[in-house]
Amino acid sequence: MTLTNELETPAFVTDEKVLQKDLALLRDVADQASCKLLYSPKASVLSTVLQNIVRQVDGFACSSPYELRLLDQLCIGTRSLHLVSPLIKSETLAAFGDRLDYLTVNSLSQWDFLRDSVSPPTSVGLRLNPQLSFVRDARYDPCRQQSKLGVPMSKLADLVATDPAVLRGITGLHFHNNCDGADFGNLLTTARHIQSVIPDILHQVDWINIGGGYMFDLASDYMDFYEAVAIFREGFGLEVFMEPGAAAVRRCGTIEATVHDIFGSDDTLIAILDTTVNHMSEVFEFQFEPDVLGHIDGGLHSYTLAGCTCLAGDVFGHYSFDKPLVIGSRLMFLNMGAYTLSKAHRFNGVALPTIYRRRLDGSLDKVGADSFDEFAQHTGGTNVAVA
Repeated sequence: MTLTNELETPAFVTDEKVLQKDLALLRDVADQASCKLLYSPKASVLSTVLQNIVRQVDGFACSSPYELRLLDQLCIGTRSLHLVSPLIKSETLAAFGDRLDYLTVNSLSQWDFLRDSVSPPTSVGLRLNPQLSFVRDARYDPCRQQSKLGVPMSKLADLVATDPAVLRGITGLHFHNNCDGADFGNLLTTARHIQSVIPDILHQVDWINIGGGYMFDLASDYMDFYEAVAIFREGFGLEVFMEPGAAAVRRCGTIEATVHDIFGSDDTLIAILDTTVNHMSEVFEFQFEPDVLGHIDGGLHSYTLAGCTCLAGDVFGHYSFDKPLVIGSRLMFLNMGAYTLSKAHRFNGVALPTIYRRRLDGSLDKVGADSFDEFAQHTGGTNVAVA
């Protein structure tokens, strides 16, 4: 990846060559495991990204009516559509009808409420909480104590043992208990745990969704993944779905910014950029320092890179370079393809990054730019005069 002065900064750039490489990896892993590949659009719903993804996947794992509508318009019946959410309204199911292929309910009470609203062709699954935690940060752990996500597996086993009819109409299971992991041993441990606790239930259903949360590009060995899938596919004859999100798009996106001011503060130089942590919300949420092209540990010239808002914590971190930064220098933040624009916001009225696509031949297309009119519309409009 290289910097260019062709862009209006701040800029969000998707690289189709990187995207297609990572999609090809996911497609190959899914094919080797004989499972169905879904994409979870919560990571990125950019049209230029989705146009590439739709050619490689079997379907989409949506989490809201808007995602579902967007993918319904894109696929026009050529890919399966899945919906899973703690909140599913009956009017959503009525609006999509036969076009919704798979629905995963979050609880048995939700299933009782929605049972009569589901179109007959829609296959219904139940989200399972396997009660195994591998995520250190409880904010992102689906299996945390008092989790809102899924039916605890031990509770489900007890319910079905006393009343097998409790699963009437349920033909699949869904679980997701990892986040940004590269160790498929966690998935294999989960699969074995589910196999040992609810084998009778696995024999009753037709499919299982093993979720996402794994960074396939960071893994060097997929044998544990293949074995986990085989437990369900070969051991119980289930159709298996995988639904990566970030793994498909993380590496293909970058944010490029320009240095607009440099000054000293205590014992460091501050470089103010025309982007902000509000364009990369997970930087602030997780409090990590994002990768920056050209940063070198122990470099001769060090700076604290900071965003352009009045938020004191609008800081990316401390970086060093071989060459000094000057006003007008360009910087590139790497691995910004996932959960960036989908979480970005306009705090302080700072515009969202201009969106570009880098095609396979290296050429750049300007896809879209934020505007004052969009900002004003988001606030309710400007047609209210001051009395």
